[in-house]
Amino acid sequence: MLKNIVSSFFIVLCIARGFAFSVMDNVGNGNKSALERAIISDHLNQISHEVLDYLILIGDGTSFDEDKTEIKAFMTQLEQRRPRFKTDAKFLEYVFYKVHQKYLKRYEKLTSFSDIVERGRYNCLTATAYYAIILDHFGYHYELIEMPHHIYLKLALDTHDLLIESTDPLNGFITDPNEIKLKLTSYLDHGLNADRAYSFANFQRIDLYQLIGLHYYNLAIKSYNLRDYKNAYMAVNKGLIFHKSDKMLELLNAVLQASSLPLSDQLIILQQIKIS
Repeated sequence: MLKNIVSSFFIVLCIARGFAFSVMDNVGNGNKSALERAIISDHLNQISHEVLDYLILIGDGTSFDEDKTEIKAFMTQLEQRRPRFKTDAKFLEYVFYKVHQKYLKRYEKLTSFSDIVERGRYNCLTATAYYAIILDHFGYHYELIEMPHHIYLKLALDTHDLLIESTDPLNGFITDPNEIKLKLTSYLDHGLNADRAYSFANFQRIDLYQLIGLHYYNLAIKSYNLRDYKNAYMAVNKGLIFHKSDKMLELLNAVLQASSLPLSDQLIILQQIKIS
């Protein structure tokens, strides 16, 4: 049974099918659920959308168009600033602190991605996702590293590596090789304190679509802790579409055991998200 699961990320793969339909240009803020179902269905049929679209739609956000416009405008501002910097490292350092200054105001464990824009709230997952979206936009090669209870970014520039720790507004942009080693060791030590079996084998490289799955996992955890088991079950199964992890089965089983959802209700929920 899960106990106080509020900060880890566990996802498994399920085989899913749906009918493709794309309504990105036809669904407004008032039909957020319909838009979310549409792009998930498209994803199942190998029709691509921007990762940003998925992230904004997950959770409590109410202003899809406004949130996306705000983020795109910020990207444009960064594009205009970029020529002023002589090196990628200097530009990325500016990006790191500018994002914190403008958006990342207050840490909350189980906030959603859209809360970054709408309320200035963030956690390690949502903030790291925002940085990853920016890095992807500018064509940087980076690694998203998932740990059992954390996630961070690594980049390899021409001259050196750097690490982005999104939850540290003062010292989270790390370029010194020794400091990077110390930070990675601290991640390992933290894990050893919690679990003797923990090792670097628990550090998994993931992509942006798997990152979407982690956001659904957090949403499921939030609903689970509120004993809202139907929404937890729905969020878990949405997460299954995007990311694979054996430990997600633990969460899924916990939801089913705690809720005693009838099979008929389970099938209705799965049909609603086009995966049955």
